[in-house]
Amino acid sequence: MRVNLQARAHNAELRRKRTRERLIEAALAVIAEKGSDAASIEDFVAAAGVSRGTFYNYFPAVEDLVAALNDQMGEDLGKRFAAVTQGVRDPALALALIVQESFRLAISDPARAWVALRIEGGNVPRLAESIRQFDRVFKAAVEHGRFRSVNTDAARNLLFGAVRLSQAELLAGRGHPSEINDLVALVLAAYGLPHDEAQEISRRSAETVRGQDHYAQVM
Repeated sequence: MRVNLQARAHNAELRRKRTRERLIEAALAVIAEKGSDAASIEDFVAAAGVSRGTFYNYFPAVEDLVAALNDQMGEDLGKRFAAVTQGVRDPALALALIVQESFRLAISDPARAWVALRIEGGNVPRLAESIRQFDRVFKAAVEHGRFRSVNTDAARNLLFGAVRLSQAELLAGRGHPSEINDLVALVLAAYGLPHDEAQEISRRSAETVRGQDHYAQVM
């Protein structure tokens, strides 16, 4: 009987893909418990149910696995941000929607949000997709006269720092979702919008995402 080499190659590729995904899922669970810096290869292979040798077939080191998880979360965020801002012409509103959506996702999936915060607090670079999305929207807002022209890195650090701290407080039970609208309005005002308009845009962006998942139940 002639062996279908193409089918065998396809099945082998599927197995490799599933094993890689299993390792990334294991990384999510392990980092949620221990953090990215404290976790070891033994932790990851035990959680994934694979051998140490199998681990090295996919990732040369722990840092590479953490980076792969970071990239996957960034891609997922990019898709969500693209969906929530689809058709939005005002870049100030688009930025508010992105921030509101990031909080909605954190509330809906706190374990994943903790992992994102722990990774960012370690040695892994920030999510490239989040940086790309912010820079694109901020540049458009400046070009349209919605935001004042300031250093993009400084503007990004202001928002990312505020969101990261606020999400950490929220997930630790020391904050409340009702504070999110004020945070969004304050950031927009810092970028140059009049305070009343910043509050209105924050309110509108919250309403856009409020009907989804657990977010609606806690606001």
